[in-house]
Amino acid sequence: MRVSVCMGVFNGIQFIGEQLECIRRQTRKPDEVILCDDGSTDGTREFLRQYCGEHPDTDGWKLIYQKENKGFPKNYYDAMSRCTGDLIFLADQDDIWDLQKVARMCQVMERDPKIRLLGCTFGLIDGQDEAIHTLMAPAPQSGGGELRKVTAGEVFYKCEWPGMVLAYRNDWYRDKVMACGGQEFNEAIVHIPHDFLLCARAAEEDGFFQLPERLAYHRRHENNAGGEEHRIGRLLKKDRKQREIEEYALILDWFARGNIMQTTEGKGALLRKREVMKARYDALMSGKFRNVIRNAWKYRKEVRPATFVCDLFIVKQR
Repeated sequence: MRVSVCMGVFNGIQFIGEQLECIRRQTRKPDEVILCDDGSTDGTREFLRQYCGEHPDTDGWKLIYQKENKGFPKNYYDAMSRCTGDLIFLADQDDIWDLQKVARMCQVMERDPKIRLLGCTFGLIDGQDEAIHTLMAPAPQSGGGELRKVTAGEVFYKCEWPGMVLAYRNDWYRDKVMACGGQEFNEAIVHIPHDFLLCARAAEEDGFFQLPERLAYHRRHENNAGGEEHRIGRLLKKDRKQREIEEYALILDWFARGNIMQTTEGKGALLRKREVMKARYDALMSGKFRNVIRNAWKYRKEVRPATFVCDLFIVKQR
């Protein structure tokens, strides 16, 4: 099967060289690498040209420069639409891959055709390549073990699969995801992160699986496109958390407006998550411990313990 690696790029000069090296040195070489720059102004475009010019083994790499800034989701969807491989690996500009990542995930997907989307597990690093240990870190899984099917409910409960851990089948994405929607769908997806969309759609079709092997390291720093944070002092600020919940609620609204979910299970998981997020927001904004505790108990199957603890600390600051 042909393999494409797809990366949306924007002002990534600080870390992108490390990720490009990880891709170029994979034990299973990609047949195609799509690098779609969204109008970088920090020297990233020039670095990409120089990098490809210095490495003859990047002949299959394609550099696309957007004429105008499309924004994070649109740029990524554009890059994905240009991929011609059978299996597509998503990459972010500031992360690190294990050199066996492509080979190992291809091996699993080629062996099991029912897998639409495969995710590996990952660790966290900071801007100095040091490991991060945080309250909100992903589940610590690595080593052997069995493939695990991920449900739509899990995706909405805690979407902990950033694009850099994912590989998907291109024919499924083109024929079953992008070709299934009308105008509402097309208007909605540009507001939904590409990795969230893939996880939700594959999960509701029983086609999303997790490989319990740590094959990547996700870098968190001040300029993350997703605005991620791991420092407790910043994570537990009320204004920040309020903004995060509001932004997440808008994404869920776009899921609903675009009729993104196609199955009863998927629609039910989305409806439940929207209900839970509204209740959490109201409890948090009330500034009352009893409301946060009452809400966490009511939705105890949908609220992570770490989330409950964070909300208590935020209310305490009021």
